[in-house]
Amino acid sequence: MTLQADWDEAVQAALIGAHRAGTTPTALLDRVAALGVAAHGAQLPPPVDTPPLPAAPASDDVRAHPPARSVLVQILALDDQVLLTEWCGMAKSARVVADHRELPALLGLGTAHPGLRPAVSAVLGARGRWLAGIRPAWAWAATGVVAEEIDLDQALDLPGTSRLAALRRARNQDPAGTRAFLAAQFEIQRRATDRQVLVSALEANLGPDDEPLLERALDDRAIGVHDEALRLLRTLPTSHLAERAAERLHRGLWLTADGFDVQTEELWAETAPEPEEARDLLKDGSEAGVAGRLRGAAASVPPQHWTGRLDTDDEGAAAELARGPWASALLRGVAQNLRLADDARPWAVAATRSLTGMEQLEMLGGLPAELAARTVVEVSRQWNYDLLDHACSQLPAPWGARATADLLDRYVGMRDPRWRAGRPPAVLLARGDAEVLGANWARITERWPEHTVELDVLRLRMQLREAFNHREESQ
Repeated sequence: MTLQADWDEAVQAALIGAHRAGTTPTALLDRVAALGVAAHGAQLPPPVDTPPLPAAPASDDVRAHPPARSVLVQILALDDQVLLTEWCGMAKSARVVADHRELPALLGLGTAHPGLRPAVSAVLGARGRWLAGIRPAWAWAATGVVAEEIDLDQALDLPGTSRLAALRRARNQDPAGTRAFLAAQFEIQRRATDRQVLVSALEANLGPDDEPLLERALDDRAIGVHDEALRLLRTLPTSHLAERAAERLHRGLWLTADGFDVQTEELWAETAPEPEEARDLLKDGSEAGVAGRLRGAAASVPPQHWTGRLDTDDEGAAAELARGPWASALLRGVAQNLRLADDARPWAVAATRSLTGMEQLEMLGGLPAELAARTVVEVSRQWNYDLLDHACSQLPAPWGARATADLLDRYVGMRDPRWRAGRPPAVLLARGDAEVLGANWARITERWPEHTVELDVLRLRMQLREAFNHREESQ
């Protein structure tokens, strides 16, 4: 009889009773105890022949001081990724690393959330990188920040985003040599997706010397390759593409009493573009029709084209474009090159006012953090709470002190929706400047008296800043 059969028989005897089973209670209990352990007890672990892990190497890293460690423990318990990123950034600035006890939790979060890896890697230190080498899932953190030499031929064999990342790292290390390699490969790669990756790699360290290869890619029959090359060319202010677009804008637009309008019997009076113009437009269908062609031309010239043509500054040129019948198309084009403007604010405000819905929010999300926040302040005077909150959720962090103060004023002056009554805006407390929000703690808690997780986050942000600032003052 097997062990399992013995156990089943003992259980059956216990169910019907010892006397009916022909035994005594003591004997039955002894049998059940012995068989239960044998049948269901844990097995002894198998012997391990591998030697134990060696001791961690000595490290000269300076660990965060106790107040900062305490804040990190609370952040990890709260599971707030934005706040964790802020802690890592301040620790990196202070040239300290996380305490050894928090390293496994940080490595686990970085493994589960790849977006956290750059921030987490900066605070692991030598002990964290040693620990990362023990578990395969943590291998992403096992190497330091020293850039390794990249074999370009091997990089082409990598999958998807890894291949593009490797090629861009090579561009950062050797722009000219990598450009020559990409140009040679562009001629022989048969798959459009492979050629598109080669073109995308040029974005790292992009410069005028890359223009010939990008111009060649404009003649590629694949839509993805053509559009990626066009996107990069539009960021070069002195390219031949910019010259061609400027000539079309001069020839096809005239300045009327009501702003810029399409000239009659000129290129934009035609229903379809000529092949030369079509080559300089996106082929994904977004730049069809007169409005799309105007947007494409405006996206291909720097904002200085308009300030020079109108002999005014950015604010004056933005106002002039905003009052014409084609304002939306022209401003949407200009918005794609705001980083080239001497003063991007008036262009961003004018472009945002000309858009609606998701296009407006997408444009705000693509602006630098401070410019996006200042733009929301300018255009949100007539918005309701929901629209303001949605727009602020698109703004990249961190927000500056002035923008935080202005957006706080916006929120305070608005009526809360019923479902949000008495609860502070989460995005404001999580992304706004901590010093400004801390200085307005009494005002915030008076306006929104409900105690919420958002207030706990703000309190932690204040503790975080105080912890690191106190350390810097004491040194």
